[in-house]
Amino acid sequence: MRVLDGRARTVREKGESQMKSDHSHWSFVRTLVLGSTLVAGQAHAAGFFLPYQGASAVGNSLAGSAALGEDASTVYFNPAGMSRLETGQVSVAGHYVDPSFRYADTGSTGPLPGTTGGNGGSFAPASALPALFAVMPVGNWRFGLGVSAPFGSQTDYDAGWRGRFQADLTEIRTINVNPSFSYRLNDRWSAGFGINYLTLDAKIERSTLVPPPLVGALQEGRAFLDGKDHAFGFNAGVLWEPASSTRVGVSYRSRVDLELTGRQAVLDASGGTVAPLGFDIKADLTLPATTQVSVVHALDQRWTLLGDVSFYQWSSVQSLVVRNSATGAVSSTLDLKFRDTKRLSAAVNYRLCDNWLLRAGLAWDQSVTGSAVDRTANQPDSDRTWLSLGARWDLGPRHRVDFAYAHVWLAPASIAHPVANAGTLRGNYDNSADILAAQYSFSW
Repeated sequence: MRVLDGRARTVREKGESQMKSDHSHWSFVRTLVLGSTLVAGQAHAAGFFLPYQGASAVGNSLAGSAALGEDASTVYFNPAGMSRLETGQVSVAGHYVDPSFRYADTGSTGPLPGTTGGNGGSFAPASALPALFAVMPVGNWRFGLGVSAPFGSQTDYDAGWRGRFQADLTEIRTINVNPSFSYRLNDRWSAGFGINYLTLDAKIERSTLVPPPLVGALQEGRAFLDGKDHAFGFNAGVLWEPASSTRVGVSYRSRVDLELTGRQAVLDASGGTVAPLGFDIKADLTLPATTQVSVVHALDQRWTLLGDVSFYQWSSVQSLVVRNSATGAVSSTLDLKFRDTKRLSAAVNYRLCDNWLLRAGLAWDQSVTGSAVDRTANQPDSDRTWLSLGARWDLGPRHRVDFAYAHVWLAPASIAHPVANAGTLRGNYDNSADILAAQYSFSW
């Protein structure tokens, strides 16, 4: 969490202290829009989906990932792909994400006339994300385990920025544990299934007006929302190999329904607790179902083409309504109005020699946000274009290393989002990101 100067830092520290004293476990919002042990800024795919599930996939811009089945990361993309692994394997991956996200105001209004502030600085911090996958063969069966972060997000604007009454700090963290199995039905067909145990922590911080008689005079305070939950989902897939040179994979990940519970705290301008506005809270949140169709086709012994289309049912996320747990009264509402999206990607792999495989990929990722009015400062989403390069180095029959680099361009996006008692945020976002990934796979 970034250190703030002066009063803003003191208020944030007091707010965190108050949250810890009010609630013994990790608090409620490490969301109100929604990712891992470490948070991946805003450089994810559309919405707050994190595509960082291995360097081999990043190098291909995720093209073909549900049909490739070349390493243990297939546990996530399509458990049926485990049937292609003839030996046990463990893959450990790390991803470093360096976003460049900027906002320029074009005439926002605040909750009161004369509300001012800056542009928020570079509000998406750099971060790292790990992932671990393992596969064990037993006859025609394969048993796998994946531990990764499929969703996550973080925006952390500079203190005193223009849109602080709508959003200041928004953080979502998830961890997903995914035991799975597959079975090879015959030479052409394999099927797989997995259970997903997902934990989510969310956190939101923003400015708010504290009115009399709660304080002596109307003043700017700070609101802290914090919550968590865990739930189960499933994933399943099939792999069809109509010829030795061609594979088609179809995979599905179910929606995950969460009821976040946690605590709300409000501090006045001096950092004192506004007791009547502190209470336990709850909010329902649904993570979207996804469907992926992938094709891999080898032209010859050196060249392989990969393609992919993925569908995300983001329309399940329309708003996040925070309620007082005791009374059921609405405390605040975050209108998101997400829409269903798709992702298209293509890649080419080239076998340079026995030990080296080169990759290049291109992808287009549709934004969950359909208009400037629906775009929020918590989640300033826009269409993304990926360009990826990668390489695989086979050190021997048991050891393999993958490297990947991707640059992500986000389409310039405007915002004109109104929020009751917070004004209308009007401005433009100019965003991009660089991604570095490495993966080590050991077979036995």
